[in-house]
Amino acid sequence: MEDSEIKKQQDMTWLEHLQRNSWEPEVIISGISLAFLFVIPSQLFDFSVILIQDYGLEQVPAQLILVYSSAIISVFKIFLVTHLILRFIWAGMLGITYAFPDGIVKEHLFKYSQSVDYHPPQHYLLKLERWCSMLYGAPLAVVIPIFSITVYLIVLIGIYLAFHLDFQVVYIIFMVSLTVFAVGSLVGKKSKLKNLIGQSMTGTVGAIYQSNLGRWFFIVFSVGLLVLASPFIIQDTAGFSAYQVSINTKDSDLEWPDDRGYFEEYNAERKRFARMWTPSKTVTGDFLDLYLARYEREENSIPQMNSLLKSDTIQWNPVESLADQYRVFLNDSLLNAERWVQVKAGHTGQMALFGQLPIAHLPAGIHEVRLEKLTYLPPFLTVGNELRHRKKWARFQFIKE
Repeated sequence: MEDSEIKKQQDMTWLEHLQRNSWEPEVIISGISLAFLFVIPSQLFDFSVILIQDYGLEQVPAQLILVYSSAIISVFKIFLVTHLILRFIWAGMLGITYAFPDGIVKEHLFKYSQSVDYHPPQHYLLKLERWCSMLYGAPLAVVIPIFSITVYLIVLIGIYLAFHLDFQVVYIIFMVSLTVFAVGSLVGKKSKLKNLIGQSMTGTVGAIYQSNLGRWFFIVFSVGLLVLASPFIIQDTAGFSAYQVSINTKDSDLEWPDDRGYFEEYNAERKRFARMWTPSKTVTGDFLDLYLARYEREENSIPQMNSLLKSDTIQWNPVESLADQYRVFLNDSLLNAERWVQVKAGHTGQMALFGQLPIAHLPAGIHEVRLEKLTYLPPFLTVGNELRHRKKWARFQFIKE
């Protein structure tokens, strides 16, 4: 019995010592983590684009992965930045406490300040210590559920890609299973599912914060945190709609084309091109090198396109290859490259169709290339299995010398 008490006392002493000195690893972990967290979103963006272009993933699941991942990272960013700021303030209060152990000497203050009851610096030092420790564990209660949903979605997507399933089936399974899980965790006083959630790290952390800070405060705090993270999520996902093959370029982007999305020389961030591109805005010679971004799902949809073209009102020639899904216009004149070849090009070596447009007849000056696209909308719930002719798919201007 005495050995057990001694062991318990040793554990408590070790824990107290660890808590008193936890600020050092906290600051180190926060600083290193933030350095990585500000780099990861761009990598996740590129990863989601690769899933769409190279592996034929639908836009919706790829965007869900990107949004969920960005939410997780953004929440950690907010907490870690806040934690570092509080630790800097804490370090300042610690220095004040050390430099002035007597605290406030009222006799040395102006008379109008001597009647005020001031807190000693130790009061704020302890409060800051408590806030820092509390904030460091808070992301677990918010992030782990989102992370679990993301992992579950990735597993379903892996099955979907491996067995070439219909995405609408996977989407229904995903939504129904989440609904069943949510309802099952709320209904009934006792259940295995409730115990499983409660005994998990997320359940334990959430219960600690709810019981000490208040149930509704914790819920409002969690929702408010996601709202606060939304600007970061929007920033991380900006431009992702350009990789949705089935839609036209936005009117604003069509009217004011972004050179970074069409010319290699302006693509300093080395992002994948979404639709078409050429090496340089200024062209010399008799030909313009043009690259068309390749999407695996579009290539695999050729049989469905030809089947629907027989009964559709869209005036389009039968599609025999990926190149037949495009129409290239030079100054509004329909052109055909003499030959399209499959290449890996651009800064990232993405797969594309390469062709050369004849421009020897053009005078020196500014000219325009516009791309139209025939695209297939796969079935999704009650819509889809249709063809669309996108006349505003891509557009840029180049200069012929």
